Amino acid sequence: MQNITQVINTKSLTKKYKDFTALNSVSLTVEKGNVYGLIGKNGAGKTTFFKVIMGLTEKTSGDININESDDLNAGRSKIGFMIGVSFFPYLNAYKNIEYYRRMKGINDKKETERVLKLVNLYDVKKPFKAFSMGMKQRLGIANALLGNPEVIILDEPINGLDPQGIIDIRKIIIDINKNYNTTFIISSHILSELDLVAKKYGIIDCGVLLKEVEQKELHKQRSKSTIIELDKTDKAIQVLEDNGIKYTIKDQEITLEEFYFNLLGGGRND
Repeated sequence: MQNITQVINTKSLTKKYKDFTALNSVSLTVEKGNVYGLIGKNGAGKTTFFKVIMGLTEKTSGDININESDDLNAGRSKIGFMIGVSFFPYLNAYKNIEYYRRMKGINDKKETERVLKLVNLYDVKKPFKAFSMGMKQRLGIANALLGNPEVIILDEPINGLDPQGIIDIRKIIIDINKNYNTTFIISSHILSELDLVAKKYGIIDCGVLLKEVEQKELHKQRSKSTIIELDKTDKAIQVLEDNGIKYTIKDQEITLEEFYFNLLGGGRND
């Protein structure tokens, strides 16, 4: 039996909407059992990439391989995904997941209990409309876990969450990846948080995959630079120059993600 190591592989994947290019020749590889972080600002192309992978929108050109096969229907059947959260507001967690279990044709009635326990929502009785944002996201992950898929795609799972909600999502991802060897592809614009779970990263901007980088390489690059915020730069510049230290002055605030774009040699200069 073939030992599959690549669960997702794209080559020159492109998606255009008339004159707008949402994905521009994206070539990306996700290995089995990995947690892959897709990093980019809002509008960078992360959600579009996921929708093309799942067949929710058609590609314009390029190739997609799932489990090293061109049979996309078979491959997609082994992927669970959370792209947005949509549930019946008047139903509780159990009844919402039970509905989706039936919709997905999963006969095992214990599956609803299994996935709700994985996200710590099994005993929650209140309706979905009374859920916190973190609970809603966890229910979305439970839905993605139905059927025990080999790959889970999560689109911005920690967006808008408070610190405890972020910790809860992080623990779920780490536990499921470890206990089930489930492959995760997670998009976010918060690199510092993904750094706690992801083992490989793809940095995307304006539909272009700027670079893929392993966690160890990212940490190595990260150690080469330091950002210092100052009210007055004159004295600091003098100290740096006196000691022969290279520096770059940023006149405007940049995000942590933009800093890493530049640090890894793929950033923009605008």
